[in-house]
Amino acid sequence: MSTGLDARGAWALSVSPAQVLKCNVSRTGQCCLDAGGTQWLLEAGDCFLVAPGQVFVLVSDLSLPTIPAEQVFAGSGASPFARLDGGAGADFRSLGGRMELPAAAELLISALPFVAVLRSDSQAAQRIRWLLDRLEEESNQVSPGRAAVSSALMQLVFIELFRGLPDVQTRGWLAALADPRLGPALQAIHREPGRSWKVTDLADVASLSRSRFARRFHDVVGRSPMDYVLHWRMALATRRLAEPGSTVAEVAEELGYSSESAFGAAYRRATGHSPRGQRISR
Repeated sequence: MSTGLDARGAWALSVSPAQVLKCNVSRTGQCCLDAGGTQWLLEAGDCFLVAPGQVFVLVSDLSLPTIPAEQVFAGSGASPFARLDGGAGADFRSLGGRMELPAAAELLISALPFVAVLRSDSQAAQRIRWLLDRLEEESNQVSPGRAAVSSALMQLVFIELFRGLPDVQTRGWLAALADPRLGPALQAIHREPGRSWKVTDLADVASLSRSRFARRFHDVVGRSPMDYVLHWRMALATRRLAEPGSTVAEVAEELGYSSESAFGAAYRRATGHSPRGQRISR
């Protein structure tokens, strides 16, 4: 989803926490971002990413009381940009979006900081600027496929943000996927989650000794290889259990468990819930 904000003069906007990823890019003007007590001055072309559950504020003047974003955007109607008029003063425009996430996105979220800012002179921000030029073109015309094109462009914006985060390039799940040794091992787990994986099997895929692979995997991903296999299986299991007509026995077999009881024990250990209870609750 994508949203835009046009503001002028003195204004302050508060954004409530939500279980989605949010991003915004300053298109013109400047403002202050306040999140978790930390503040950043945002100039035109700067981008920021906010993890799920994080409150943040965008303001032109930190001394002002904030207006809830829900109130501002509720009045935008069919316009692609909500408007916030704070009287005479500088203009500000931003464009952003939110990404709703499935249960399997836990591994992605754990790799991201709560708030990250990419400055306009970074390569990722320059690519994002080009994508948002296309997005604004789409929002200003009525043509077949506009919603599909806008959605695809916003997905690319998020991908560029992920790839441009300095911390993600050195540690976490995304860094592991890009690692020439760890990446093939992760892809093997994703392709065959039901296989009876052992650390030695994954070390062979990575062309590393067992000890070097286990140490490197834990250092980058933040958990052991077998713990990763377990959590990936349980993320997939949660999604499958939510599908109409699925059974615990079918999901257990697909994920390589010899019995429902073995699968149930693993599921409870990873999620704190029973698979049958999870299925009924959905």
